[in-house]
Amino acid sequence: MLLFIFGLGIIIGSFVNVIGLRYNSGLSSAKGRSKCFSCSLALKWYDLIPLVSFFTLRGKCRMCKTPISFQYPAVELLTGLIFVCLALRQISLWPLYGSFENGLLYSILFFIFYTFTFCLLLVIMIYDIKHKIIPNKLVYIFIGLAFLKLIVFAFCKSFGFTQLDVLDFLSPFFLFFPFAFLWFVSGGKWIGFGDAKLALGMGALLGFVSGINAVVLAFWMGALWSIYLIFHDRVQSKDRKPIGLKSEIPFAPFLILATIIVFFTQSDFIGIEEFMQIMIS
Repeated sequence: MLLFIFGLGIIIGSFVNVIGLRYNSGLSSAKGRSKCFSCSLALKWYDLIPLVSFFTLRGKCRMCKTPISFQYPAVELLTGLIFVCLALRQISLWPLYGSFENGLLYSILFFIFYTFTFCLLLVIMIYDIKHKIIPNKLVYIFIGLAFLKLIVFAFCKSFGFTQLDVLDFLSPFFLFFPFAFLWFVSGGKWIGFGDAKLALGMGALLGFVSGINAVVLAFWMGALWSIYLIFHDRVQSKDRKPIGLKSEIPFAPFLILATIIVFFTQSDFIGIEEFMQIMIS
């Protein structure tokens, strides 16, 4: 079953690549043959097998031998792993779902909900990497889905709220306002407003503890990647403008990767839940 779910995931991951690259380009995501960006060769079905084709072609176009971006297999693999992790998560939560009359149906619906949500985040990530901007339409859909999850959570918690539950309901705004403040005082030079809207959805999807952990993890990953780029640029680049403090680096990929990591691991590596428990008690 898990192999089937992984296979389904990498197939959908291939489509996620198509949407991310064609979105707002004037090309249809559902129509039109895939082509090589260099020689315009119309790709055959055996050139488009998720994961397999990239390695059988040795990462190059069959005709012109232009290198194929490693983004394609990376996104396909990541999507397949997300599908498998979501399936394992739903299985582990079966004691909870099994207590409901239609527990199996609820479990399947939540699996579909989360797969769609994370695929949407991957499309946003691909688009931001390519264009260095987060498309409003996609991020608003993500915010809507995240708040839908928050409403369902509130309904399930209607029998009684703890203080941490209240913080979970307020977490979208806790995460949004610091990003919006940085955007406002810098005039959009330090961070984009799209990142603030993405953080709003992250807070609704993850809750207070996991949301803050995801933001912290995203900044750590972004800082490490920036350091790598600066050192790599100093060693390799001789004929182009060097990377520095004014260079533009998309931040959404780090926010999204951190969201995925924290969602599945439920890691509280900065100990904020323990701190909140101490403060409440």
